[in-house]
Amino acid sequence: MKYSKQILSCMLAVGLLSACSANTTKNVGNSTDNPIEKHEQTDQGKAQVETNEETTNTETKQTEDAHASADDSSTNQNANPNDNSQTEKNANDQAKIIKSIKKQLKTNLPVSLPSQLPLKDGKYLTATTKIEKNKYTVVFYESDKEVPVNDSFLKKAPKNSMIAKYTVVKYSSLEKANEQISFEDFSKVGGQKMNLGHNIIGYQDAGAGALWTSWNEGRWAIATHTRTTKSELGLELAKQAVDYLEKNTLPIPKPNGSIRLDAIKSTGNNVKWQNKNIVYSIEKVKDPIDALKIATSME
Repeated sequence: MKYSKQILSCMLAVGLLSACSANTTKNVGNSTDNPIEKHEQTDQGKAQVETNEETTNTETKQTEDAHASADDSSTNQNANPNDNSQTEKNANDQAKIIKSIKKQLKTNLPVSLPSQLPLKDGKYLTATTKIEKNKYTVVFYESDKEVPVNDSFLKKAPKNSMIAKYTVVKYSSLEKANEQISFEDFSKVGGQKMNLGHNIIGYQDAGAGALWTSWNEGRWAIATHTRTTKSELGLELAKQAVDYLEKNTLPIPKPNGSIRLDAIKSTGNNVKWQNKNIVYSIEKVKDPIDALKIATSME
């Protein structure tokens, strides 16, 4: 009997220990305070947040890049000046000077002026005017700064700043005006025929070391000058002039006009035309094609 009680006590103790062990295992398995699980969940949450932040940052950067690209495009469009913007500015500046010249030409003669003068980059147009009986003269200059028409500064202007001298003279008769033009029909004068392009035939004539290449276009008698030792320069200039006049229109002379272009001398270029007994002339132009540019801009 005593032995049975000891066995019973041992069995009871084993049962209590088993129950405590099972209960402990159950509580451990259900605990929300498990440090391993908590660490894993925290790392997953952190990874998820970092992924979201990266996605947001990427989208934000893409948006910012898109805006920056659009802004750059807009800036480039605004920053890149139109190819014609500088040309327009020069034309506007010249128009102001031409208008000022017209105001100062108080004369009974018809006032007709070129609308464009050839200027070097960064230069400004200015001029002096002189009015005489039956005559007026405009001398065009280029300057480094804006100078009003007839400013005293121009009295000491260097010669190389002169662009052109433009003169209008009224003669007492048509015959005297005709003498200033010295119109010739070169097909009748003759000479060695030269093809100048655009179906225009020129005639070359040499004498005293000079070589002339001459031709007619409408009521105009045109000729280029060079030395016989540099004959190619005269023909080349004649072709350039023909090509330019194919695209640009000279004033209509009444009845005639004449042009002399020099391939070797900067002082030999002049354009003259008449309106009955009034003769218009452009002189002192260094470049022969510039003389044509001035003449074809007459208004």
